[in-house]
Amino acid sequence: MSRRATAALTALLLLLFALPAAATSTRLLSMGGGGDYFEDVDNVQRWFGSLATYPDLMLLELGESSGNSAVGQALGAHLSLDPAHRFGVAGLWIYDDDPRQDVRLMWGLKCDAWQAGLQARFGNEARITTSYDYRTGLHSVDEAEAWTWSLGAGLRLDLAPRTWVDVAYEGTMTRVQAIEEEAVLFSDRRSLDSFALRWRLFHGLSERLVLVPCVTWERDLRPELVYGDWFGSVYDYDGIYYLGDARSFSAGLGLSLLPDPDRMLQASLTWSRDESRLTDPATGVGTWLQRQDVETDALSIRLGGEMRVLHWLTVRAGVWKTMSENVIKRYGAEWWNLYGGIGRDEMDASLGCGLHFGAFDADMMLTDAAPFRAGGLLTGTTGGNALWSRITLQVVF
Repeated sequence: MSRRATAALTALLLLLFALPAAATSTRLLSMGGGGDYFEDVDNVQRWFGSLATYPDLMLLELGESSGNSAVGQALGAHLSLDPAHRFGVAGLWIYDDDPRQDVRLMWGLKCDAWQAGLQARFGNEARITTSYDYRTGLHSVDEAEAWTWSLGAGLRLDLAPRTWVDVAYEGTMTRVQAIEEEAVLFSDRRSLDSFALRWRLFHGLSERLVLVPCVTWERDLRPELVYGDWFGSVYDYDGIYYLGDARSFSAGLGLSLLPDPDRMLQASLTWSRDESRLTDPATGVGTWLQRQDVETDALSIRLGGEMRVLHWLTVRAGVWKTMSENVIKRYGAEWWNLYGGIGRDEMDASLGCGLHFGAFDADMMLTDAAPFRAGGLLTGTTGGNALWSRITLQVVF
């Protein structure tokens, strides 16, 4: 790549990263989501080839407010393996309560016009329950454990001075086992049956306007413990293992406007089709629900933006609307039901801010009630009036 082309690409990247240098998942959600359509450090979770773009930083996800506790807590670090970046960037993420990922190991390398990244992910979920049988007067102990192993690879390639492409693939292996009173009740192993394939293109229409088409195709095939049908009707309080097959395809177009290094506006339109099937109940074959198919077509519109109002303060806001239609088929031993045209129309908004003090950033997202109730921090109340719904801390070194 020529020096002129390299300089033009660098200028576009600086514009994309200006608010702030690396940002976080909380920033993404504060702007209404749709992170596939603009650059952010949170992209490394899905676009593995972007890891080398974000070296030498540490992120602490304090999680999302859930009652009086927080869920989704994580700690991540990206570290250059040598000062000249010849050996790339290593990444380590540790998660607190995500059943499908406990640890992520990453490695990324940047060389001239391309970047490559690799990722290994492992998750383990264990569940132990006890029950009492009034007929026999005996206690029983049930155990269930689910393992997840995932391998991913990504590539980022510069195509022109203001154009580059991202491609990512992830394959997942699973194993699920349920034990009742030391006897194996259910056991299943899947090898790379679950996968994700993603593609997106960044094209600078000008120095301040970026067009981003994005296509994803994903499948998640694994046993899952099901308690009720799509409508929420419970038919087994202990749950029954079904083979869950969820497939999704989405295609969308995003647009980012960068008037100056202190402001950004992003919009996106995404169409998606999800097909979810519960088949082959592994336990309790004579149960009420023997199979369920759900097909969903959805159209999502997102609009978000951020502005740096002070050298230490960035404000953010986003709004999104999703219109979907569902077709549900339920099968029983001697019957089946078809429900078509069940539509959903949802709209929501978000507010957040970022605090910047040198190499330290704190991104925060307000709860839905906070703008109207002033939040628990200002009113002294507790419970549902918490001020922040999500917080992420970041240090660049």
